[in-house]
Amino acid sequence: LSGVAGASVISVPLTHKPKTLAEFKNATQRRQAVRRGKLLGDSPTVTIFNEKDSEYYGEVEVGTPPQKFQVLYDTGSANFWVPSSKCTNCKKTGGHYDATASSTYTKKGDYFMMMYGSGMCTGTLSLDTVAMAGLSMTEFAFGEVTSEAAANFGSKKFDGILGMGRQASALGAVRQPMDILLAQGKVKENKFAFYLTSDGRAGSALTLGGADGASYTGDFAYVPLMGDLDWSVKANDVKVNGASVADCSYEYSCQMIVDTGTDVITGPPKDVPALLEKIGKVAQDCSNVKDLPTVTFSMGGKDFDVGPDFYVKRAKDESGKVACALGVQAMDIGGPVWILGAPFLRKYYAMWDATQGQERVGFALAKQQEAVLVV
Repeated sequence: LSGVAGASVISVPLTHKPKTLAEFKNATQRRQAVRRGKLLGDSPTVTIFNEKDSEYYGEVEVGTPPQKFQVLYDTGSANFWVPSSKCTNCKKTGGHYDATASSTYTKKGDYFMMMYGSGMCTGTLSLDTVAMAGLSMTEFAFGEVTSEAAANFGSKKFDGILGMGRQASALGAVRQPMDILLAQGKVKENKFAFYLTSDGRAGSALTLGGADGASYTGDFAYVPLMGDLDWSVKANDVKVNGASVADCSYEYSCQMIVDTGTDVITGPPKDVPALLEKIGKVAQDCSNVKDLPTVTFSMGGKDFDVGPDFYVKRAKDESGKVACALGVQAMDIGGPVWILGAPFLRKYYAMWDATQGQERVGFALAKQQEAVLVV
């Protein structure tokens, strides 16, 4: 760890779960390269899987000796939680935190509850050593979940969620991982960036302490944050072929939240129908995807185009055939709020910058540029 402490940028490689033999061989070769320290330099790395372009999750270690978990890296929330070994209704597979097995565990005891659309998880806050990409943080506060009332967790590949949201939105006034890493001198800047691949491509990465210059082209376009509660920026408009489909003439204007934990793009129920009408119907056999229009998201006075290669989701149906569906939907989360999830982030390399006095999100064109359409 002494060699890690002086590093200014730490990269966490993300590997898409392969679907074919060729993709498997490619992913295996790149994982071996990571282990040899030749893929992303000598920075500590951990393999993170992209499950069907919808869940980006990776390993984190908790306790002494370390207990390993797969967690969703989520910029849309600000708390870290994992299931406890005392949980009777958590999924049986995956990791379960055992406080009695850790010599660095400290009981905090505060009640912990996280609400989700399909239910909630509850437990208590605990303190222990937590390591991300080999960077250790002592007395890190996290939720030790003892009850899961959210049915959908059982089908997920990850064990818990590691929130990388803003401090102000954290339950229990817990400190955020990047704040801790900065204070301990493990990173030089309070920044992190995500590069998300798609369609079986290896090489996705979470970079701590800055950006990976090999993952994007051109310069960053920065958009200042609206406040300190979340990673939201001021939205000016949403357009299809130049025609506006969003009403941003509200008293507080529209907002856009850049969220790695959402697998689609969502918008207000009053605006999304107009957007869907402009886009048109997506053929299930993917035959018309190339003919669909470009959607433009305007924020901070800048336009960001997203084509159908990114906002259309591709997956195999029950018969094994590739089927297409629109990765845009309505969601009412209170007010005129758009969530820019994985489809947007596969097009644009994004950097979240919490530097005091210049809080912002930056976007640059991701090196992958285009997803591979399977038709």
